[in-house]
Amino acid sequence: VGRTPISRPHTSMSKIQSVYAAADVSPEWMTQVLRASALLQAGSVTDVQYQTCGTGQLGDSYRFSLSYEPAGAGPATVVGKFASSDTTSREFGKTSGYYRNEIGFYQELAPGLTMSIPRAIHAHLDDNATDFVLLMEDLAPARTVDQIKGCNADESARVLEQAAALHAASWHDAGLAEKAWLKGPVNMFTQVSDNFAQVLKTFPELCGDLVPDADLQEARKLIPLVAQWKAVFSEPQCLWHSDLRADNVLFDTQGGGHPVTVLDWQGLGFGRGTIDVAHWMGTSMETDTRRKHERELITHYHQSLQRNGVSDYSAEQCWNDYRLQAIHGLQVGVFGLGAVKRTERGDQMWKVWIRRTAAQVRDLDSFDLLANRHS
Repeated sequence: VGRTPISRPHTSMSKIQSVYAAADVSPEWMTQVLRASALLQAGSVTDVQYQTCGTGQLGDSYRFSLSYEPAGAGPATVVGKFASSDTTSREFGKTSGYYRNEIGFYQELAPGLTMSIPRAIHAHLDDNATDFVLLMEDLAPARTVDQIKGCNADESARVLEQAAALHAASWHDAGLAEKAWLKGPVNMFTQVSDNFAQVLKTFPELCGDLVPDADLQEARKLIPLVAQWKAVFSEPQCLWHSDLRADNVLFDTQGGGHPVTVLDWQGLGFGRGTIDVAHWMGTSMETDTRRKHERELITHYHQSLQRNGVSDYSAEQCWNDYRLQAIHGLQVGVFGLGAVKRTERGDQMWKVWIRRTAAQVRDLDSFDLLANRHS
């Protein structure tokens, strides 16, 4: 169904010596990269300035401002992403395979997708599977929505259209299902699920001040259902972004040229597409907004799948998968809070995340559905 998103990597991504920190990006290196990607036809970069951008916790992102001789010979700005300078986040990025996944996505899969994603100018992962550089087009001007405040129904509908395009393009693609590096997220969350009882045991001491016990009690319902849960999220279906939330999308990019552009492909895997839908609804909409528009948005996603060529998946299957896979957002919230570096904004985000996703699984009776599905 749809186009198989497999493509050879762009030559500019494999023939240039890479640098792995913003401070090491020189005018000479930037000139090489831009020439190789056909973004600089003549002249050279004479000066590179950079400043931090984005809110990611696993990678460090910067906007590079460029000067040229002659002036204006190439793009005024580009965005670069590197492995986190924080030891905890850096180690998690390596062991989870997230750094490998994002580079693999841009090298192998992105050229064959029709959805809106940033153009990669240069993408390379070092042999140590940790250091990487991802240089991308700057999508400014663009509009962001603070995940903590949440998105409205119209914004969510546009995001779910992009999710449907990703899922439909890879629907039951046997070749992608067998790619070793796309199995990483399922393998990682299998381990997270196996260790979830211990995570919950130590959570109150580490982060108990942020999360009400009632929400932790909701998460504890997963412990006796771990075997059923692993079977649910690991069943192969399509490409799975696995971190589809407001902090990872841009709206009205390039001055409105694209309604939504999806970023941060570190968690890409092959699994259940509806996890992306549930993850978005649980993390990126306020609870009352989600409740009001939930049914119509899931219907909209399903209809978008159909428009993209998926014909073997009923609306009822889609709804029940959404209900089941809402569990993922709550599990990630509890696990994630202790897995990456803690910041003031990060603590607030995780607090809201867990509150919303706990309410979501309660509303949807997700754990009852999981228990009865395999009883």
